[in-house]
Amino acid sequence: MAEDLKKDILTIKKTAKLLEVSSRTIYDLISAERIPGKIFGKKVGRSWRIMRKEIDAFLSEEKNPFHQMSLNQKGTKIKMDSCQDV
Repeated sequence: MAEDLKKDILTIKKTAKLLEVSSRTIYDLISAERIPGKIFGKKVGRSWRIMRKEIDAFLSEEKNPFHQMSLNQKGTKIKMDSCQDV
């Protein structure tokens, strides 16, 4: 059971590798509060820990208003609702 939990807790470096972005990007996305478009993390000592389920939720289109904001900032007028499979 401890091994399963260990796999579900990620460091900044492991999260960056998983998402194929820099550690700096993860630091920019991380928040100690639940804010839409952010990845919720816990500070343990001087380092951050992120639950795998937070990454899954962040990547989910339905739960990711950050993704919607980035689409709108690029000047596109496509709504996420209109992109869903029928």
